This record gives sequence, C-alpha cells and structure tokens, in this order.
Amino acid sequence: MHDVVIVGGGPAGITLALELANADLDVALLESGDAEFDPDAQTLNEGEVTGNDSVDLMASRLRFLGGTTNHWGGNCVPMDAIDFERRPLSGMSGWPFGRDALDPFYARAHDYLELGACDYSRGIVPGLRDRDFLLPQEPRIESVPLRLSRGPLRFGEAYGERLETNRNINLQLRANVVGLEVDGDDRITAVQVEGLDGTRRQVAGRIVVLACGAVENARLLILANAAHGRSFGDGGGLLGKCFMDHPAGGAGFVYFRQLEAERAYWSGDLESADGVPVRYLWRLSDEILRQEELVNASFYLIPFSDDDAAQQRREDARLSEEAARNMARWAVGRPDVGFELSQEYCDFITNLDAFASETITQAMHGERADRVLLRFESEELPSRHNRITLSDQRDRLGLPQPVLHWAPGETERDSMLRSAALIGRMCGEHDLGRFEFEDFDQPFWGTMTSWHQLGTTRMAASARDGVVDADARVQGTRNLYIAGGSVMPTGGRAHPTLTILALAIRLADHLQQEITRL
Repeated sequence: MHDVVIVGGGPAGITLALELANADLDVALLESGDAEFDPDAQTLNEGEVTGNDSVDLMASRLRFLGGTTNHWGGNCVPMDAIDFERRPLSGMSGWPFGRDALDPFYARAHDYLELGACDYSRGIVPGLRDRDFLLPQEPRIESVPLRLSRGPLRFGEAYGERLETNRNINLQLRANVVGLEVDGDDRITAVQVEGLDGTRRQVAGRIVVLACGAVENARLLILANAAHGRSFGDGGGLLGKCFMDHPAGGAGFVYFRQLEAERAYWSGDLESADGVPVRYLWRLSDEILRQEELVNASFYLIPFSDDDAAQQRREDARLSEEAARNMARWAVGRPDVGFELSQEYCDFITNLDAFASETITQAMHGERADRVLLRFESEELPSRHNRITLSDQRDRLGLPQPVLHWAPGETERDSMLRSAALIGRMCGEHDLGRFEFEDFDQPFWGTMTSWHQLGTTRMAASARDGVVDADARVQGTRNLYIAGGSVMPTGGRAHPTLTILALAIRLADHLQQEITRL
C-alpha cells in the first residue's frame, strides 16, 4: 500500500508527487496517457458543451504526462489580495483564507516554473521609466507585470526523468482511473484502474488525491458517489457546480491622439532583473473595483497600425492561428475532419497556446501604433448554473461522458462595459485618445474561453458552501483530497497555473502531517 495515490500527471499532480517524495513518502502517480501525446488516450476527453461552445473539451485538456502544460502560454501571476478579501459579487462564499496564507507557497512554486524572484512590482524590469507606460500617473489604473515561464516549461519534459528515477515515486502511465473503492468508515481504500486493452487492477493508498482537472475531478467524484450511494462533497449540492473560466474578448479600441512609440505592453524582449521574460498589462485599482463593484480583469494592450506591412502581418497571423486551431482539432481526433494524424499536427496542439501568445507580442514589435485593442480576460463569478453533469453517451472505458454547461453571465458583461467606459474616460481626461466599444450584443457578449477550467469542487469553510474544506479534503471523507484549479472558489483575473502549484505545495505540507494520524 502506498502512502499517497495521486490521480493525474499534470502540473498539480507532478508538483505534489515531487514534494511528497522529497518528504520520504511512498507515492503512486497515475497518468491516463503516456509520456508523449497518444490520440487513443486523448479520445477519453470527449464530451458535450452547451451554452458558450467556444470551449472544446478535447482540445482544451491533454491526456499525457504534463497535462495542459503541454500547450500553455507560460503566463504567471499570483491572484490579487482583493480576490481573497471580498466575497464574490454573486453572493456565494469566497476563499476560506487570505492571500497571505498562499504567499510562501507562491514563492516555492516559482522554483518549479523557473520564474526567478516572487516579485510582481511594476519596476521588476530594469531601465523602464514612466514614459514606457501609458497613463503612468493615473491612480485608478495600474500597469502590472506577468512573468513568463520560459519555453514555456512542459512538466512532462522537465520532470519526467525525476519522476521515473525517484525511489519514492511509482509513476504509472496509461493508468485510467475508473472508480474509487470506499469502506464503511468513509475512507477511500483504493482506486480502480483500467487500461484501454481492458485490463483492470487496483492501486491502494492511505491517502488518495484527485488531481486531474476541473472536468475530470468532478466526474470521478460524481461517479464514485453514484456507485456507492454516497454524497461525498455534495452536502450543499455544489459538486460539479460553479465551473469558471476567464471569459476573454475585445473590450474596445483606444485611438491615440498621436502615433505612440513602442511601449512596455507590446515590447517583445522585456526581462526582469533575474532574467525572466516579462509582459505588462492594465488592471483597475482595488479601490475602483470595490467602489464600483466590478469584477477583476486583466486588459492586454494589443497595438495596431494601418500601414500595408502591418495589415498583411496581422492577416497572416490570423490565418496561421486559424490553421493551428484546425490542426489542433485534427490532432485530437475530431470526427468531422478526415485527415490522418501526423507528428506535425501533434506539434501544433502541444504549442498552440504559446503560438497564440507570441502572435500578440510580436505582431507590432518596434513599430508605432495608432490604436490599441483592449483585450480582456475577466474574472467569472461562481454560479450553480455553470456545471459539469454526466451524459448518456459513454467513452471507450464505458464511463458516462461529461457535459459542460458554460454561460458567462450578465453581471460580468455589465462589469466589463463599465470597466471599459472608465478606461475610456481616463484616456480622454489625460488626452491620450478616444475609446470605441467593441460589440457586446453578440451571444455571450462575444467572449471566448481562456482554457482556464476552475471551480467544480470548490473550497469552502463549511460543507454547505463547498465540496472540499480549507485543507482540500473532500467533505464527508476521511482521506480523499483534491488538487488543482477545481478547488478554487473564485478565479480572479490571474492565469491559474501559479496558484494551482501553490495550492499543491500547500497540500503537500498538510499531507505530510496528516499521514502520521492515519
């Protein structure tokens, strides 16, 4: 019997396994896929989406070692303190602890992501001055940095050898968990594993951790409850509910009064003092967010120019990104495409997020801009209406496929409209230029997914308000825990990977103490 069985070999599972192994605990790490992309394993991600169908459950999640770090863009930033301090505008519960409880774990997570110092002050790039920013003296808007994990770092490549050679880690690939064994004392005694060839086995552990993403964590727990007649984590009826993403789209254009030279927001070669790539964006101040009751959001400033070369470059970038997304769908076996899978398509799916990210920063590097598109990534409020349920359709292992309903709401839409109007007013007051709204009357106000899947096993102080407690233990169980973005009760504006790692390290510290009491 292992000390800890971890289900899922993505960033949360890998980080948790390494932390526990370093504490001399015996760990089994179960990954559904292989060390490299496997189209057969990937088909297990098939599912249905209703509402805003810009989410693709096949392309957004990857079933091989490293999980979604195999196609992320590398953007990292901690959640803001205000995200922990205030309740969601929807009236649901927020975090059961403050940002200070995660600060030491954010710092430790930096080592895994090779991010240098845990410093996110505006001045982390040497030599930048006020003139390199827009509206630098305006207190209602902040120019804030992101740190970029180089590569971006792929966890399977970066940590695969350590996982295979560490004497305390039993890495099991092609290990699809299809169920949980439960005893009469509310303990998970083992996980049921099945291969695509039909072979079955059990892996026993004193503690079990689900670390396989917001969709799969919810699905496995719903299935376990149905199989054993239990209601673990569902005392408040919230299991699978409160799915969150970061709705993304264009807020509008700022048309400059005069041509603007390159600014920090669209410079492609900025680095912190410790050599980490940096990107800047805008966010509204905490004071304004509280005063106006606005959701938190990031605003990327994407430059445009009307010269022929810039127009052609933008069109090439658009066509390239469209082709990449089509190839990504081919790579994961979408049934409406008749192409045979090849390594070229695999390369597209595993680099798609980074490609899209670089398109933004490189499109106008070194040139003057006559306008910028304000592209937002918005906090989404937790809502029971956005949820994971189970379908009548079954996957290759005979399990019901997931159904995701995702519909960004009117509160977030109205908040983005008011936020954009505030920014436009500031631009006018400072004679920077004029603001023109994008079309917010499209279905779901024209937003797209950011592929950030959060919230379906939310953390809360009470069983009524969440699925896991403040230590990430599933309510009603003795030894079942959940790691990853699914435990986040709110999403803020931050890209979630850094927070996911911080939570995993925090959980590792807790399990080292908890194992002695079991």
